[in-house]
Amino acid sequence: MLGAEREIIANEVAAGQVRLVFWPILDLGPNSLNAATTATCAGEQDPAAFWAAHDTLFENQGDLYGADRQYFVDLAATLGLDGAAFATCYDGEAVREQLSALDAARREAGIFNRPTFDLNGQRLIGAQPYDTFAAAFAALLP
Repeated sequence: MLGAEREIIANEVAAGQVRLVFWPILDLGPNSLNAATTATCAGEQDPAAFWAAHDTLFENQGDLYGADRQYFVDLAATLGLDGAAFATCYDGEAVREQLSALDAARREAGIFNRPTFDLNGQRLIGAQPYDTFAAAFAALLP
């Protein structure tokens, strides 16, 4: 989604027409949860840091298979986050439980492909160009 995401945010989200909500898909082992926890904890300090962490993790996803706790702590440091606050969030159970519950709800809703976009019940499966989203938004928005 990294291609269309920026245009959706710049156009529809900035205009208050669309709300972009990220739901985790925790299918790739323990580091799926660790990566989602990293982005969520970053976002707790600064909403823009969620997307910065998300983008960095997405762009470097090959590194995640062998990543340890220090990898995620170092990522937070590169984003300029408060290290102690990040570590407390990352090591805690609250965010992990929240993410696991969201992942379970996603499975219950029958969403198994990544990415999947739900636009008021209309699902778009797979990476889509911005024009596809723009057409779907135009059909849904007054």
